[in-house]
Amino acid sequence: MATGISVSNKTRWLAAVTGCVTAVAGIPVLSFLPAVLSFFLIIGALLAGRFPRWAKGLIRFGALITSIWVIPLGLIMLHFSFTVGTDLIVTAAAAVSVLLVILCDATLVKEALDQRLRTND
Repeated sequence: MATGISVSNKTRWLAAVTGCVTAVAGIPVLSFLPAVLSFFLIIGALLAGRFPRWAKGLIRFGALITSIWVIPLGLIMLHFSFTVGTDLIVTAAAAVSVLLVILCDATLVKEALDQRLRTND
C-alpha cells in the first residue's frame, strides 16, 4: 500500500464492483433504492485516490448499508428461487451480489485490522 492511501487499490476496485453489481442487480426487485443505497460504496471507491480519509469512511458506511439490505434480501431470493423456481438470471444476480458483499466486507475488516496492527507497532 502506498504512503498516504488508507484504502488499497484492490479494495477500491472490489468496493466499486460490489456497489455497481448490487445496484444493478437490485433494481428489478426494489426499483431505484439499491442504486441509492450503493451510492456511498461507489463514490467512496471513486474518491479514495483523492480524499483517502473521507473515502475510507464512505466505503465502510456504504458497505454497512449495502450489507444490511443485500444479504437478507439476496438469501431470501436464493431460497425462493430454489424452492419455487425462478429465472436463472435472477438466481445468478442474487448469488453474485451476496458473494461480492461478503467478500467486500471481509476484505474491509481484514484491511482495518492490518492498519490497526500497523499503527500499534
